Amino acid sequence: MTLRPQYVIDEKGKRCSVLLTIKEYRELLERAQDVVDADLIGEVRDSSRVAWKEVKAKRSRRYRA
Repeated sequence: MTLRPQYVIDEKGKRCSVLLTIKEYRELLERAQDVVDADLIGEVRDSSRVAWKEVKAKRSRRYRA
């Protein structure tokens, strides 16, 4: 991914904002989400496993109340 940012500068000439195209912005968000997803996958992979029957039973008990 190649970003071509444009900068908004303040009255002192300091960069204060960044402009991206919608496409660049969406790609950036997608990549950020990929990083978050990879982190969550790592957490789940390291956690204990629960049998599907237990999950269904717990769910049905929760919604009967």
